[in-house]
Amino acid sequence: MIENSLIEGYSLALYEVAVKHGDTGDIEKDLDGIKQLLSSSKEFRDILYHPAITKTDKKGIVDKVLVSQCSSKWVKNLLSVLIDKRRERMLDFLPDVYKGVAGKIRGIVPVIVQTAIPLTEDRLAKLKKNLEKLTKKKVLIETEVNKDIIGGMIVRIENNIIDGSVTNHLKNLKKSLLKTAFA
Repeated sequence: MIENSLIEGYSLALYEVAVKHGDTGDIEKDLDGIKQLLSSSKEFRDILYHPAITKTDKKGIVDKVLVSQCSSKWVKNLLSVLIDKRRERMLDFLPDVYKGVAGKIRGIVPVIVQTAIPLTEDRLAKLKKNLEKLTKKKVLIETEVNKDIIGGMIVRIENNIIDGSVTNHLKNLKKSLLKTAFA
């Protein structure tokens, strides 16, 4: 497993170089495109991660496959560096880590919200406003539908979890009832 701090270091370097040259525009889009390609094309993934394929061959394949998908020269340079250092597997984690690093620098907190049913735009806007008030930072909300929580929501803000799901409330009620029944 590749160390997270190493991926964060590459992410930070990529962000700083792009900011220095005033060119951060398409980096996240390009990284997401690479992530999507790696998840959808087993053949490309197998070639990129195969240890017997030379660095030169890998770079040639990456250039041909990603030339239309990748517009940032900084991402292309990073791909070359990762291939040279045999750290291609970082690409599985790099897009998400980059978003986190760039967001943190920009003062944006990533938030994951799970609900049993999709949130309406109005509810999402109210939730965003309340979370920004709570964190005193801008938030970027990613929503997920999880029918197992029955109702309510689970909110993940960095390393904190606020579990307001019906499932959690029922679990706590059960604990409380069992505790008082045997007391």
